[in-house]
Amino acid sequence: MTPAALLRQINALYSRAILSNLSVKQFMPTQKNSSYVGGDGVVTPALLIGDLPSTSALKNIAYADIYDDINLKDAYHIKLPDGGLISFQYIFELGGEEKLIKHRLAYFPCSVLPTIEEAPELYERDELFGDILMNRIVRFPIRIDYDPKNHKEVFHPKCHLTLGQFQECRIPIAAPVMPYVFLLFVVRNFYSRLYKHNMNIFEKRMPYVPLDFTITESERRISHFVMGRNRRSEYVSA
Repeated sequence: MTPAALLRQINALYSRAILSNLSVKQFMPTQKNSSYVGGDGVVTPALLIGDLPSTSALKNIAYADIYDDINLKDAYHIKLPDGGLISFQYIFELGGEEKLIKHRLAYFPCSVLPTIEEAPELYERDELFGDILMNRIVRFPIRIDYDPKNHKEVFHPKCHLTLGQFQECRIPIAAPVMPYVFLLFVVRNFYSRLYKHNMNIFEKRMPYVPLDFTITESERRISHFVMGRNRRSEYVSA
């Protein structure tokens, strides 16, 4: 994964999100030169893609307050019709091979649905949004982090999935995740009617971006995810 490949995918992703009515408000991820301190303490120049204002997302406070903080500070990249917030943040080491050194992909659902006055389309288009208005649904945040600097075998995989803000929930993922893979994961599973109605948009082919597997042998032996278009032969031989 390179910054150029990532940005090409983000541009295509935004076009599809707007065309399908998935996004009701969006901010294009910014690019910013900065520095990064590696695990060995060495400071290297870095490129931040999708940098956002600081929020209380990881603090031990009520989830409704976390959501309000993110929403009020516009600390997200795409806002969904029911208030869900999605963000894409990546850090690349500059110089040499432009190596990916960290990412955070996040989905923060709104704990209280917008009213019919705030989002009339949400209630008027049952064919698109009927499934996300059901009373029995429990909405929970999703985060995928790639953080090899803090890797601890099995307990803190380099790339992992966190559900519901549980502090020790780190389900291993086989490799870093591209932004469009994350978006499709959210839309397919939690906005199913919208996805099915726009499959011709969402499933339009994206350029294949090969990714290095980062999961270890011990982590392969426990429950884990292989996300995106990683080819099985690559996963088996990694």
